[in-house]
Amino acid sequence: MKKKDIFRKRILAVSCGAVSALAIGSVLFATVGDAWSYFTTYTRATGTLRIGLGSQTQIEEDYSDHTKHLVVSNDSEQAVYVRAKAFSGSRYPLSYSSADGSWQEGSDGYYYYNGILPGTVTGEDGTVTAAVTSELLVRIEFPEDAQEGDDCNVVVIYESVLVQYDTDGNALEPWAADWSAALITGAVKGGND
Repeated sequence: MKKKDIFRKRILAVSCGAVSALAIGSVLFATVGDAWSYFTTYTRATGTLRIGLGSQTQIEEDYSDHTKHLVVSNDSEQAVYVRAKAFSGSRYPLSYSSADGSWQEGSDGYYYYNGILPGTVTGEDGTVTAAVTSELLVRIEFPEDAQEGDDCNVVVIYESVLVQYDTDGNALEPWAADWSAALITGAVKGGND
């Protein structure tokens, strides 16, 4: 080959390489716009603002005459359903009752507050009053051979869930509500608690 032909092939190879580099560069440059818009559109803010979601219920237990007296209060602004259940060893059977009939046994072993527990009420003077259930009584049956000082541990669990409605806008009965519905809340990292 002549020197001139070799020179032309080198120029052609350099030109093809430059064109390839230019093509790759233009493709990369074209996608930079999308990436740049992503980084400028999606930003992060810092700081916290506490908001109240869900219900804030509390249970109060008193014990007298072999009976636990349970009352649940609702400190949130939203109405809720409430249910409770007690556990003890097989040696100490439990029986439930309610003086006014406002607690009803469900098919799942829970006792449901029969109705909606409303949210807090703010009086004209600005005082906030929590709504409370009537008493659910859990009587502990001691065996005849029980001795003074025998251990008896009765654990009460209770749950609350926001009031739920059917497709016509009617409130469901407490025992028909979806008790697996959960609102996960927690402290915000770096939040002011």
